[in-house]
Amino acid sequence: MPKSKNPKLKIHLDLLKPQSNSEKLPIKLMRWLLSTGRYIFIFVEGLVLIAFIARFKLDADLSTRKEAIDQQVPYIQSLKSYEILIRQTQLKLSTIDTFKRISPDYSLILKKIADQTPVDVKLINMNLNKNIDNLAIQINGQAQTSNDLISFVTGLKSDQTFSDVNLASVGLEEKIISFTITTSAKLTNSGGKNL
Repeated sequence: MPKSKNPKLKIHLDLLKPQSNSEKLPIKLMRWLLSTGRYIFIFVEGLVLIAFIARFKLDADLSTRKEAIDQQVPYIQSLKSYEILIRQTQLKLSTIDTFKRISPDYSLILKKIADQTPVDVKLINMNLNKNIDNLAIQINGQAQTSNDLISFVTGLKSDQTFSDVNLASVGLEEKIISFTITTSAKLTNSGGKNL
């Protein structure tokens, strides 16, 4: 049998992208969305779901803690009277501490005067007046001999607590020397403990 002359069908497939025509922007966007964009979309959706689930857990924790706090409120309110008492005590202690800090240490000053007083000197009267930065002291007394009086004045001058030691007046009555000494003392604080 003779061959029939039928033309053969030929298909020309061009699998290469055309080099001359560039793709349009919407087409590029669609390709990007279908390739890389879907992973970004899935990741964002996953974050949204995690945040949504976490919201329920955090709300449950918040309500639990609020209930625990509400249960403690009556107990805390029952301690209000103790708190008022403690605050009053702290105020009293701070007032005492302030008073001790700004007041001179009278016991120390009297002890230093007593340490400098000779045996034959008799102190009749002592006035202590507090000024802004020092303590004015006036001592009235009697001495048997002038050496005792000189020893007393010299002892006060040698002590660094006292300054401006002056023999204000001296008088002699029946072999007894009456005298008045004025001096000032630095304000020494007892210190006290910090509260």
